[in-house]
Amino acid sequence: MNLGDSKLRYVNTSTPQLVHVNSKQSITASDDYYSLTSDGSSNDDRHIVQRFLTPPLRIRSPDPSRDALQSEATIPTIRPVKHKDPDDDEKPEVPVRNEQHQIPRKPVSSSSSEGTVVRRPVSEVVSPPTPGVDDTPYIQFAIDQLTRNEEVAGPQQPGRSATYPVERIIPDEGLGYYGPRQERQPRRPQDRQKESPRKLWSIYPQPIRALSKSTTATENILQSLQPTIENFRHPKLNFVPHSLRFMYLGALIFCCLLMIAGLLFCAIYPYSHLGLWQYDGTGTSRYFVFEYLPTLLASFIVIWLLIVQCALYRVAPFVVLSSGRNNENSGVLHDMTLFPANYLIPNVSFFRHREPLLGLCSLIFWLELFTVPLQSCLFQTRYYDSGNTWKWTAVQPIAWTLFVLYLLLLVALLLLLFRFVPRQTGLKWDAVSIADILPLFHRSNVLQDFARSEMHTSSIRQHKAKHLRLGYWNTSKRASEAFYGIGEENAPIPRFSLEQGKIAPNTNYDLEAQEPMKASTFDTLKDVHDPALRYRWTPWFLRDGMVVAWIVIAIVLMIAFIVVSFVDQAVERGFLPLLPAPTTTEGFSPADFLYSFIPCLIGMLLFLLWQPIDLYFRALQPFASLAHRDGASAEQSLLLDYTACLPIEVTIKALINRHYKVAYISFISLLSLTLPVLAGGVFTAQFVVKSQDIRIIASMPGYYALVLFVAIYAVSFTIIWPTRKRRLPHDISTLGQLVSFVYQSPLLTERAFAEPKSKIDLVTKLLGTPPGEKEIPRYAFKVYVGRDAKEHLGIERLEKFTRFTAKGRIDHLMTGSPRHGDLA
Repeated sequence: MNLGDSKLRYVNTSTPQLVHVNSKQSITASDDYYSLTSDGSSNDDRHIVQRFLTPPLRIRSPDPSRDALQSEATIPTIRPVKHKDPDDDEKPEVPVRNEQHQIPRKPVSSSSSEGTVVRRPVSEVVSPPTPGVDDTPYIQFAIDQLTRNEEVAGPQQPGRSATYPVERIIPDEGLGYYGPRQERQPRRPQDRQKESPRKLWSIYPQPIRALSKSTTATENILQSLQPTIENFRHPKLNFVPHSLRFMYLGALIFCCLLMIAGLLFCAIYPYSHLGLWQYDGTGTSRYFVFEYLPTLLASFIVIWLLIVQCALYRVAPFVVLSSGRNNENSGVLHDMTLFPANYLIPNVSFFRHREPLLGLCSLIFWLELFTVPLQSCLFQTRYYDSGNTWKWTAVQPIAWTLFVLYLLLLVALLLLLFRFVPRQTGLKWDAVSIADILPLFHRSNVLQDFARSEMHTSSIRQHKAKHLRLGYWNTSKRASEAFYGIGEENAPIPRFSLEQGKIAPNTNYDLEAQEPMKASTFDTLKDVHDPALRYRWTPWFLRDGMVVAWIVIAIVLMIAFIVVSFVDQAVERGFLPLLPAPTTTEGFSPADFLYSFIPCLIGMLLFLLWQPIDLYFRALQPFASLAHRDGASAEQSLLLDYTACLPIEVTIKALINRHYKVAYISFISLLSLTLPVLAGGVFTAQFVVKSQDIRIIASMPGYYALVLFVAIYAVSFTIIWPTRKRRLPHDISTLGQLVSFVYQSPLLTERAFAEPKSKIDLVTKLLGTPPGEKEIPRYAFKVYVGRDAKEHLGIERLEKFTRFTAKGRIDHLMTGSPRHGDLA
């Protein structure tokens, strides 16, 4: 250290000041140095003190009175040694520095008088600093050496990882470490390259960027890795959900082939055999075969397609991230949904993310929804003069239209089979729950892009597009260590700094632009404790106004339907078709087509309208469980996989977990499929002998069942009113929106999410008791203090605290902020 021409004489314990002396060498700041022997001391009492040694963690004076005056921000008080001067008894005591390489000393006396510090006004002891010499790096280094262990060390929670890359900084705190000329300013890249690594003490962030020439050697770079040996810990990333595997897709392809064969038979056979089967009236077994069974079979295939489509949505983002394309794909986290938002509009997002094959399959699946109403009017009755009988026959235009649609479906399934069976998906197992997603971001270097996103309704759009990848990784500093997750290739892992004694990420400076980050909406974010922000979002069709509208419309239409049907026996007696009723040579009857296709289409719309309600209640159930004041176990929250369950399976699971609303809504989702089946086959055009005209008459057994299911469907809208627990700050349909609730949560550092070997390993860790703990942890959606020492809203473990009262010891769960505990 350059100490100039001044001498270190006195130190004010409340405001440390530095006085320069002539020596330019760094001397170990210890009690030994400042306890020097006089000229007349004996050589036997001397001890040799070496220079340039690392100082101890904290230097304390033997005088206990000084400990109370020393604060955390002060430099350790220097203890001078008294030197007797016969000429002047009032001469101040000063430390004496010997410029030799070795400094003799004598043991410090235990007398309190020798350890007394004389305090003088600062103006009497401060001399002008050495001009032209910047002492800031030396001061920083000295302070860092004195405080490095105390800053990094801190209380560790059980089950948490304590390995963080930390860059130590010392804030000013008004101590005068930095003068007006020495405030940190953004430095040019050419200046930064010339400095030594010791001088690169930055309080600014390290945003992710592509590896370039400006990347310093001290940065820990995330690098892609392909393990040469596949083992249990690093398996091949080719997991495919069960619904997309060869066996299940093969079974669906077989069903399509049977349907195509049946359509070909029904379209060709009537020409040579004058119809298919003799007509024997309504309400009979033959009537069921020709009016209800085709629609029922088509509905079964549609349900299967919806299951396949849910699996396709769930795996598509990971497939894109693991595809290995060198293009910017960060939009996958925010654009591609994990489950279908609706089935009424085709999804074209696959084309935007360069997955045309998946996009084509999605369009064909949407077209297959029209097979149900078309199947309802596939067969009509026709009078054959040669046989003088009425027979069932196939409508040729509809039969060949269905043949084309099922042929397209067959091609789509073959393409889907080709896409997933031999290719990798980037997954170790099916990511069906929140717990399955957290390990993917355990060591990710893109989490800083989600800053303050937990309170925003829109996805993060302000960050530059990046090339993300899902797969195995290692780092430039640990090349032999392989781990699995999502990250940006050739980008540094974010470093952390110490602020106010807490670990915090550097988030104030853009190293690429060499300028401070511009202010954004994140900087002006409202308080995370605001209930209006916490409970502001719910899907548009589940908002209060929309739910009221659904209930009113459903009840009114149900009443109108019942009244019109049974007043004056309108349905039983029949009504005029208002369209030509005779069947053509191709089997087409305009009246029969209209009163079969339109009712079935309306029933299909009602069925599809209920599907988003069912899916969102399944997806929101983990957050509803986490919103309980006492939290929820991992089994009841983080591990719930309702969005990936089969229709009947989710109902059974929800009943076992006592999630009765999810069980009922899921049951109605399946039950509503009866509406298009019954509505499409209940009406037929018949000749009434008594009135000698053709009327549309309903099959009363099927019509009674239709009225019952319509009533159940309408009343069920009163159940879908979302409670407060199912309201969130924003949507949860994408990966980015889910990660926004955990990006700063200490939950990411849990051992359970640190490289689980398999799904069984993950579930075992979450359902068991962590090492060093006595109880199974519980989790909550609450306000928590994140790894950046700031408050966030999201998912975190509940911490237990003990309160002692007059009745004894009471254990509580800490569920949120003390200001707004109901936010938990």
